[in-house]
Amino acid sequence: MNIKPEQLHSSVSNQMASTYFAFGAEILLVEQSLSTIKAAGRENGFTERFRFDIDGNFSWDSIFSLISSPSLFAEKRIIECRLTSGKIGVRGSKALTEIVGALPEDILLIISSGKLEMVQQKSKWFKALDKNGVIIQHWEVQSNQLVGWITRNMTQLGLDSNIEAANAIAYCTEGNLLATMQEIEKLKIAYPDGKINLREYLDQIDQQSQYSVFGLIDSALLGDTDKVNKIFNSLVDDSIPPVILISSLYREITNLVMMSIELKTNDTLESILNKHRVWQKRKPFISNALKKHSYQKLQKILLKLGRIDRSLKGMDNLNVYDELQNVVISLSGNNNELNI
Repeated sequence: MNIKPEQLHSSVSNQMASTYFAFGAEILLVEQSLSTIKAAGRENGFTERFRFDIDGNFSWDSIFSLISSPSLFAEKRIIECRLTSGKIGVRGSKALTEIVGALPEDILLIISSGKLEMVQQKSKWFKALDKNGVIIQHWEVQSNQLVGWITRNMTQLGLDSNIEAANAIAYCTEGNLLATMQEIEKLKIAYPDGKINLREYLDQIDQQSQYSVFGLIDSALLGDTDKVNKIFNSLVDDSIPPVILISSLYREITNLVMMSIELKTNDTLESILNKHRVWQKRKPFISNALKKHSYQKLQKILLKLGRIDRSLKGMDNLNVYDELQNVVISLSGNNNELNI
């Protein structure tokens, strides 16, 4: 049986299944589901736990032996199987199918893996899990879903689900869910009563980003060429990997291109900024860039970033750092021409 991740807490609270399988590309989300299942298991008396890391060469005899042996310390046991991939082999498929089909009542079987290909989701062992247990598939959190995901996790930790704070976290962590969750947890430590001092928090974010990639991009969007050069040289001196600069700039300018297209449909700038969840503090930066740069120039910058990325991979001959500096200077409004 398939359930959505948001249904899991209610499901385990009502009635525990004998088998759970959580999988997906976002490891943090899978781990959150595993924590929920194991916590519910402990509440239902499953207090002894055994863990196995499983690949195609794993010997399943150890699990069969464990299942058939009585527990020495507790009535109920958790067997946790972490699949290193969905390719568990013919023997693994046969063994897992047999295990889930005849699991004793004193065993809670919890299985997890990363992303599975569709062919693996049609395998015999996957169908056996679907028939005999509960499957929780986690999809990657898309950029337009991230703020909502952050506010839900803030609420779960007892924090005010403040949209401005959530937007700031989303911007600074760039979709890295582990870093995002760490930032939410730091908020909980800073504001244990859940009441976030928004001005204080945004000022802190602002200070942290002054000489970071975020500070570089915001200075460019605002048109402060002198500060752009200062921050860029500081980042180079700190040996920042160029791939971080490329990916951050590409993400920002792609969003600008999308907003630039929407401006042509006579949508108001404010409605577009709200649609793209631009947090209040960044609205002046984005507004300035959209007024200053045409759709054509933004596209030209994207093409240049593509060439810089190919050069980094040895497929083109540009000087990566020099060209990246030209890109951010051009983004700041300097009239230098970008040669594609």
